Amino acid sequence: MRVLVTGGSGFLGRHVVRSILARGHSVVVLVRPSRASAVRIEGAEVAAGDLRLPRTLAAALEGVDAVVHLAACVVGDEETQFHNTVVGTENLLAAMAAAGVYRLVHCSSFSVYDWRAARRSLDETTPLESDRLYQRDGYAIAKTWQERVVRRWAEANDARLTVLRPGFIWGAGKERLACIGQELGPLDVIFGPLRETPITYVENCADAFALALDRDDAVGATLNVIDDERVSAWRYAAELRRRLGIKKLGVPAPYAAVMAMGLAATLVSRSLFPSGGKLPGVLMPLRSRARFAPHRFPNDRLKETLGWAPRWGFAEAWDRCVAKDAENNVDVASVEAPVAERKAPAERTPSERSAPAIARRSAELSEAAHA
Repeated sequence: MRVLVTGGSGFLGRHVVRSILARGHSVVVLVRPSRASAVRIEGAEVAAGDLRLPRTLAAALEGVDAVVHLAACVVGDEETQFHNTVVGTENLLAAMAAAGVYRLVHCSSFSVYDWRAARRSLDETTPLESDRLYQRDGYAIAKTWQERVVRRWAEANDARLTVLRPGFIWGAGKERLACIGQELGPLDVIFGPLRETPITYVENCADAFALALDRDDAVGATLNVIDDERVSAWRYAAELRRRLGIKKLGVPAPYAAVMAMGLAATLVSRSLFPSGGKLPGVLMPLRSRARFAPHRFPNDRLKETLGWAPRWGFAEAWDRCVAKDAENNVDVASVEAPVAERKAPAERTPSERSAPAIARRSAELSEAAHA
């Protein structure tokens, strides 16, 4: 099978490419023209193409049997993320149809879920975000619409679609996770320290995408990707500090206190800045719920459908991370936050967002779907 992978040069993508190659398939990695000459992935072909430019996609799809769609925009304002993620996906789907390619494995996200609707467990039956979607951050809005567009296309074209929704993906170079807590000077504040974290080690996650291509049972399935081992936020943070030599003091903060603080900050912001005040992401109640709410995260459907099992346990995965960081001469302890977190501006209330432009585009998508 010849497989086109979008986002194949990224953190998850490189591992997905390796997993697909290991199963005997050939891989084409779609890379923006400005970067194509610099990207080298052993065993894979690199094709220049930009999801924002439809005319650049046809050549990359020549002879392709299936597509693994990982690409999504994680930085920039809400309108930028929406355009790059959703409109880029529309362009890809149109090019796939023109090329006669109707097998798609799509990478969604836990951000599409309505975390208020989850009770003790969050699984594939949990409702998706809808009525309060535009109160979420730009990434959640874009990923939710991206999945909607993919599903509508698959239904309209009788395509063979699999949707995978990974939890928080971690691995070498990306050990710090937004679902754990917040560093404040010498303190490592852990929100809801005893709760289970919905994490998956990047190599384990990549295997799920490769398996989904080969399993007939995966067609039509929606699967959450979470590792077997249940790791609390406190344990993850402690292992992070120990493995990377981070000299900070772990401090627990109950989930209820975090939510109360966020609600209070929201009320104060609205009273002082009626036209829209800025709040850091950790104080946005909807975002805090999606990151820190205490739930169980079963992966039974993933294992039953794909026959998947994680190759690496939590301790073994950390061994691999430390070795890889050393090999790459990465001083992870000096990195204060993930790249996307550092670049992102302070979160804004809905009145300050680029919601009008997003809403117009959303309406266009809805009208097209029902035309």
